[in-house]
Amino acid sequence: MKVSEVKNKFGKCLELVSMDPNFHNISVGLFMKNNILTVWSYSRKEGIENRLNIIRDKMVDFGGLINSKEDYKMSIPEGALIERPLKFLFSKCVEMSPDAKPEKGIISAKDNKTKLTFTVKGSQESDKYVYTVTAEGEHEKPGLRIRAVVGGFMKYGQCLRNEVDSFCFPDFKAHEEYVRVLLPYARNVSAVEQMLEASDQAGQMTTQSLGFSQ
Repeated sequence: MKVSEVKNKFGKCLELVSMDPNFHNISVGLFMKNNILTVWSYSRKEGIENRLNIIRDKMVDFGGLINSKEDYKMSIPEGALIERPLKFLFSKCVEMSPDAKPEKGIISAKDNKTKLTFTVKGSQESDKYVYTVTAEGEHEKPGLRIRAVVGGFMKYGQCLRNEVDSFCFPDFKAHEEYVRVLLPYARNVSAVEQMLEASDQAGQMTTQSLGFSQ
């Protein structure tokens, strides 16, 4: 299909991963039309259809999305149409090992700047679902790092600050899968900004009006 045909059929390109490390370094895009997401590539390498469905399946497993009967497609549950977390989810699912499995249980991650370990727990408070960040380990001012993590969720998850140590998603609902996806990014905003800038530059070099590297 031509670029215009792809955009008309699948909607806008929400995110582009310039190099798929698990499949010939091709470029892969995530498109969105209404509440339907489509994983697509212009590559015609042998096995591309299976690869696109693998990425779609990973997004369903890791993001709580709804599998579609159609190849490469999935739908977004009501309230889960939050673009920034979807972008990070897509990038993660392209880059992860095909054998990777979703984590279960407590949502936590070690701080890459200190000896702290962050934990994020959610609870229903009146009419909103609130996620609270706590930290364990050695640090002179753990509260500063906790506030920074909350700020990371606001930046990358479009979240709203509830208190200095807590946040909500914009629909005030629970999104455990998004929290798991975002925590590694939210804990180190400066490094993620550098990563995104490099990714954007690579994407610009490998796409011409959304004509991805094949």
